[in-house]
Amino acid sequence: MEAPSDNQANPQRARCWACGAEIGAQDRYCRHCGKGQGEHLPWYYRHWGIILMTLLGLGPFGLILVWRSPLLSREARAAYTAAILLVTYLVADRLYRVWVFFQAAMGGMAGY
Repeated sequence: MEAPSDNQANPQRARCWACGAEIGAQDRYCRHCGKGQGEHLPWYYRHWGIILMTLLGLGPFGLILVWRSPLLSREARAAYTAAILLVTYLVADRLYRVWVFFQAAMGGMAGY
């Protein structure tokens, strides 16, 4: 027979997604670290927030948000990771090609 988990043994308690401390099941914020719980998570941990932050400047550093978000399933994290890495590769490849084009146009950067 399995031992009941913390939430099954005491349905009035839950664990904070950020620090793991025990909190009340109805708490909106963790009493220990102050992070929002449930619907009170910061916007940048939501799907649209991760996409927006990644596209508007974080680039591959958006992976930090992906892997810290308590809202994303393991499959969603894998999909976001693959998409972010693919876009990063495509952008880096395009920048490299532009660099090579301008280097050739400037005569190969003879003094460099």
